[in-house]
Amino acid sequence: MSMDVDGTNGKRGYDARSRRQRAEQERGETLDRVLAAARSRFLAEGYAGTKMLDIAADAGVALASVYRAGRSKAELIEMILERAGPEDDPDNSTGQPLTFTARPSPSYPEIAAERDPQHQVRMIAVRIADSLDRIGPLWTVLRDAAGVDARAGATMHATVERRAAAFEAAVDLLPAQRLRASPSESVDALWALSSPEMYLMLRTVRGWSHRRYRDWLVRTLQVQLLAPPSDPPDGSRGN
Repeated sequence: MSMDVDGTNGKRGYDARSRRQRAEQERGETLDRVLAAARSRFLAEGYAGTKMLDIAADAGVALASVYRAGRSKAELIEMILERAGPEDDPDNSTGQPLTFTARPSPSYPEIAAERDPQHQVRMIAVRIADSLDRIGPLWTVLRDAAGVDARAGATMHATVERRAAAFEAAVDLLPAQRLRASPSESVDALWALSSPEMYLMLRTVRGWSHRRYRDWLVRTLQVQLLAPPSDPPDGSRGN
């Protein structure tokens, strides 16, 4: 019987790797079920009304499995938001969840490469709208959790900081001569018009579809962020 260089049986080593792979797959599937159940419960019952035991029942797992996935409801919310995709980081090309840790300011290479400011603003608005579609429904849950849980408060603070960095980076990509207002005021316009509260009001209270909100945001940001192109000097006008 052949032996590996370390003296172990080759088949036994292969079986051990297979078992580890199956165990990792099972843990991943359990985590998927737990986070899906937690998201549904948070949206239906709110932060205070959600119980870990109910999450376990909905996920079809033991309560201990829920606590292995996340040690608290606040940790589960953070993981759900991470999986929803970091709203302001287009440089994550791996598709892997990113954490709420410090990261470089986003660069938005596709927006930077676009030469038409109107198209740049459209790209910014579409990115924001798609992000709000993923995380918007959980914003109220996170806000409520932040009032009673320090970890949830830290997650909300990190989310706000990430939005600030993203908006500043986006405005910096627009030609300064085309901005309707100062860069600081332009960032404020982005904050006001694309806030989760505005998004949720238009979607849930006014009954807008995601596409209607996205198209409205494109039109509105193009007006609010960009001034009309300046007229060419008199000597350069055509006859």
